[in-house]
Amino acid sequence: MAILKDSDKKEIQKRLASMEKPVKMVLFAPASDIVVPGQRECMYCKETKELLSEVAELSSLLSLEVLDPQKSFAEAEKYGLKKDSAGYLHPALTFEVDEGGQWKHYSIWFYGIPAGYEFATLLDDLVMLSTGRHRLSAQVVEQLANISARVTMDVFVTPTCPYCPKAVFAAHQFAYVNSNFVGNMIEATEFDQLASKWNVYGVPKTVINEKVELEGAAPEHMVLDYVKNALL
Repeated sequence: MAILKDSDKKEIQKRLASMEKPVKMVLFAPASDIVVPGQRECMYCKETKELLSEVAELSSLLSLEVLDPQKSFAEAEKYGLKKDSAGYLHPALTFEVDEGGQWKHYSIWFYGIPAGYEFATLLDDLVMLSTGRHRLSAQVVEQLANISARVTMDVFVTPTCPYCPKAVFAAHQFAYVNSNFVGNMIEATEFDQLASKWNVYGVPKTVINEKVELEGAAPEHMVLDYVKNALL
């Protein structure tokens, strides 16, 4: 059974009509749905595969590659797949863009199914990656360009949170304009151990370099201030 309704597909096609460069969605998810003792259970891997497959069919500039994190260790390391004490996190979605015949990876991630309100973030990401157009102010972009240190932004969300996409897209835009940034959406209910580690009782909650915590969806210039504090 299809996840997207025909009416949804038409609206998504309209959103993706502005795409210019090919974008590859790279999904890390186990090839088998069988749960092996001692390995991480993937709550929504099947649904994530189906959803992204349906999205990929809606534009000739979109493609989907599925990699098994339990087998594709070299690829997991190459892309920088996040892991914890239980191993690599999955489902995990990241992106590559065809930049003049060469595929370029952007450290923009969805850990967990990009559903609910976060589906809109997925579409915003695809358009941004394909067109190069983001929504950051010139002042924020200028300040981001001066950051040469590694910055990891973990944004904890739930699919039913209407304020979470703003926080996630901010982290994703930072990672788009500055390759030193990693922007991670982490679905709190799918990765409850990480959520418990950072005392995530409300969303969105952004953890920067495992040092500075920001609760709520703040304007980009305020998020940047928190990033600077994390680098002190």
